[in-house]
Amino acid sequence: MPWIRTLRIVMALTVVASRLRAQSAPPGDDTVVARFATAVREATARYRDQAAAIADGYRRIGPDFPSMGEHWISIPLIVSGTVDPLRPPILEYAPLHGRPTLVGVAYTQLLRSGRPTAPLPASPDDWHYHAGTVDEESFILGHAAGHAHLESEGPRIAVLHAWVWADNPAGFFATDNWALPYLRLGLPVPRRVGPTPVSFALALAAGGEGYFRTLLQLRHHPSPEQAGAIQDLLARQAAAIGAAVASGRPPEAGELTRLWVELERSIRAACPSCGDGSQPLFGPFPEVPPRN
Repeated sequence: MPWIRTLRIVMALTVVASRLRAQSAPPGDDTVVARFATAVREATARYRDQAAAIADGYRRIGPDFPSMGEHWISIPLIVSGTVDPLRPPILEYAPLHGRPTLVGVAYTQLLRSGRPTAPLPASPDDWHYHAGTVDEESFILGHAAGHAHLESEGPRIAVLHAWVWADNPAGFFATDNWALPYLRLGLPVPRRVGPTPVSFALALAAGGEGYFRTLLQLRHHPSPEQAGAIQDLLARQAAAIGAAVASGRPPEAGELTRLWVELERSIRAACPSCGDGSQPLFGPFPEVPPRN
């Protein structure tokens, strides 16, 4: 696609990118962040209508991530050389209640070295990084493995998420928002939420079959026959998890975990090359801190 080729060029040009004119701003307290969130909501309210974003030049890159939604980017804003808090270069949409819904925004800063110095009330530790090309394959693999969150030297793009339209139990500037699978299904968001088997199961039931299928394809390169079997397994288990969610009672964590573990076991049986069982197929699943 033309916009993917353009973004690849943008990443290559970070070697000679001009110094950003934005000056650093220390992380603020909750009051500062709340004021920031209010201002950004006011500035981006028009983009709750996705047609307005398209009219202003935003275009989708990559898949619908279970914990981030879709990334819609404005290349002119990414390469502008400044970071304007009221003009985020990335808008994040997720399908809620049958329509694309603005759930957050993200900011970018092109770097040759060092850490971000954008005038935003966030810590440098809240940013994550992408290097090289940002096409669909590298985008999915980087986020799934966590490598995109690691700081490195050399030309790269720093990204900061801000969940101005959907509360994130992990933090306002956290990269991943694992409340999204619950919101997609109309479920209450628990106090402890993160990349757990429960959240993965809900993400699958909420339309994540394509994402998980693509992730397995990129990680393990199953044969056409194995890929077909994986597709059937994902569809079958998505239906089973969906039935549990739609049963009229809150889904039990133990039942959702059982269904997800059963899915992984079935995928490994259908695709012996998809890992040796020592690591989760889609994890890892770290400890999730309690919500303050």
